[in-house]
Amino acid sequence: MKNKILLSSCLIAVSILAGCAGSSSQKAEELEIPTDLPPICRDIDFVANPDMREICGVRKASKHNIAYKNIPQQRYLIKPSETSIVKTNGKLELRFQNSLPLNLEGPITNELEFSQEKRLERIKNSYDYHEITKPGMERFRIFKMGIPTDKGNKYDFCFRIPGRKGNDRTRSKAMGVNIEMMSCTEFDKIISDK
Repeated sequence: MKNKILLSSCLIAVSILAGCAGSSSQKAEELEIPTDLPPICRDIDFVANPDMREICGVRKASKHNIAYKNIPQQRYLIKPSETSIVKTNGKLELRFQNSLPLNLEGPITNELEFSQEKRLERIKNSYDYHEITKPGMERFRIFKMGIPTDKGNKYDFCFRIPGRKGNDRTRSKAMGVNIEMMSCTEFDKIISDK
């Protein structure tokens, strides 16, 4: 009787340990997720759905990349669409569609998480866009984004969209829009004067 109880408790302990080992290896798996995922692949949990990895261009991170910790990680914002924050080489970049990336600096760099679970959560940012046209002046486009962090803080970043150079004949439709950072003090002054 003692042997049966001892044997059954050993089997239970082994199965618990095997279950723990299986789940921890699944969580520890590092994935290399491209920053240019098609929209249909963005909300997929590639740990829970490994069969979708090949279709979406996701692969296991190589030992070389894990050693240097330089696998780009990305989180999408809700506004404007297609906007994301990418963490690469310890720096944050704000990426707009058809524009060069902009570096984000300050405390926000340590307050956003980029885990597999957080990748599936869109950042619920605020977006305040203004287009100002005064007589005799070219159109002036500015906007402010409030980006909340996982630590509960919110940081404001302000931007200017300069007018495009050239005309329709000399300007290619493939040319991106050049977005520039501006101070939020200047942004607030322009809005209050309008």
